[in-house]
Amino acid sequence: MRILGLVAAMLVAGPVAAECPVAADLETGIRFDVDEGDSEVFRSLRPGVVEAIYSHADGGATRTLLGQGVYLLELVEMAGKEPDPSTRMTYAFPQNAEDLPRPVPGSTAQFELLRNENGSLEREVQSYDFGPQARATFGACTYDMIPIEIRYSEDDSNTVDLLHYLPELGIAYFAGSTYDGTTDRYSYHRIEAVK
Repeated sequence: MRILGLVAAMLVAGPVAAECPVAADLETGIRFDVDEGDSEVFRSLRPGVVEAIYSHADGGATRTLLGQGVYLLELVEMAGKEPDPSTRMTYAFPQNAEDLPRPVPGSTAQFELLRNENGSLEREVQSYDFGPQARATFGACTYDMIPIEIRYSEDDSNTVDLLHYLPELGIAYFAGSTYDGTTDRYSYHRIEAVK
């Protein structure tokens, strides 16, 4: 009897398993640690729109607004805690953010949109290929993941951007790019809910 009581006490006092973030944590934020001491925090702003702030180890930061947690609506550099409007670039999709399609493995989507960069308006076609579902692990937390390849019209460098979409959380992070024969990859290796 004494041994059982001791074992029970050890189990109660032992380390608590890491709590993996869930979609509801987007209200306060979900934070990733990235290579080189960088980090990215995702937060729900309004229905269909997620804000992601990518902070560099050197102190710089950028903010993106993502339709359905995937589609780039706005990109802006941060000046301290505030966006720098002189760096703002926006993308107007043909439908509202909450109406954009969520990624489905093995499917595709294509949009003709309007890009506004410092008042210069240009039309652009973006093509999305949603790959087969896989798994992604961040420390002790593992999620379903759909790889997304994005291609752009009128792109002489043949850029292909790679996103990893986590359907359980409703967000996609930038995993890398291929352009002019060069490949960049980014490793997201730890995840936690912002308290």
